[in-house]
Amino acid sequence: QIQSCLQEGDWRVSIRDLHDLPHFECRLTPIGDPTMVVEWLHDGKPLAAANRLRMVNEFGYCSLDYEAAYARDSGVITCRATNKYGVDQTSATLIVKDEKGLVEETQLPEGRKGAHRIDEIERMAHEGGPYGVTAEEETEKMKPEIVLLPEPARVLEGETARFRCRVTGYPSPKVNWYLNGQLIRKSKRYRLRYDGIYYLEITEIKSYDSGEVKVVADNNLGSVEHTVKLEIQQKEDFRTHLRRAPEAKPTAISGRSVRFSAQVSGLPQPQVFWYKDSEVLSTSYKCKFLHDGDEHTLLLLEVFPEDAGTYSCEAKNDYGEATSSASLTVEGTYGGVEVLSSVSAL
Repeated sequence: QIQSCLQEGDWRVSIRDLHDLPHFECRLTPIGDPTMVVEWLHDGKPLAAANRLRMVNEFGYCSLDYEAAYARDSGVITCRATNKYGVDQTSATLIVKDEKGLVEETQLPEGRKGAHRIDEIERMAHEGGPYGVTAEEETEKMKPEIVLLPEPARVLEGETARFRCRVTGYPSPKVNWYLNGQLIRKSKRYRLRYDGIYYLEITEIKSYDSGEVKVVADNNLGSVEHTVKLEIQQKEDFRTHLRRAPEAKPTAISGRSVRFSAQVSGLPQPQVFWYKDSEVLSTSYKCKFLHDGDEHTLLLLEVFPEDAGTYSCEAKNDYGEATSSASLTVEGTYGGVEVLSSVSAL
């Protein structure tokens, strides 16, 4: 079940199988939205209404029913709802197992008519195929094809990346997954499974997993592959950071003002302390602390030779701490007020 804010409320989709015939249903809100368009897809391609497919869309209730199902119907069935506010979808896997002895009209050779066609079918069933070939060997050989392509993924660090694909071909293709060129083998972190659809899950995703995921399917008739991007979004860093410029040894004129600034970030909000030669500074007639967003500033209203030394900004929270420092030299004569740009950042 999924939820998506498309307009005033949520819309919810649940898909389930009833009895032996596939039944899919969706419930959508808001009801009566004239801009709402509902589509059913098979392996990403729109399903058109047909004699054996029945689609209903009434008062927020949508359903898809198969009056008959064949092996070729296997795949990913998707319900997609779209209105002027957005689009959302949900999917489920449909697997239809072929029954032995079931012959569809499309499997018969063109041009064979009437009783001759029936006689040929019966002969193949009793003799195991034409000229002694088994019925299994008579299956049309096909090179691999990826009919449901895996999609690019953007995953938060530490979460699970999921990929899936559906492959056709005969003999049954061998399917392998690769991460950045390395073959993926089943393990605690890498989960591989197959239920008619091939699935790959990479758990506890790391930043170094970022790159390309490739699926390769091959049999003795050929090979096919498809590559998608895997992007890892780093978790918000709760440690404290100080963004600083290269350390400098500025020189200030005696009697003038000096400003030190530092950009501080972190969650929870860090506490900021200023030091001179390892001694913590506090507000005084000549020492002021300013704070504007992430920018923290130490303002020395008048500096004299005894104010020379190393000034440090320390930021800390529950997850860590960071420090940045700069040295100050004071010389020259008394004068007006000047802010030294060379020490405007730590």
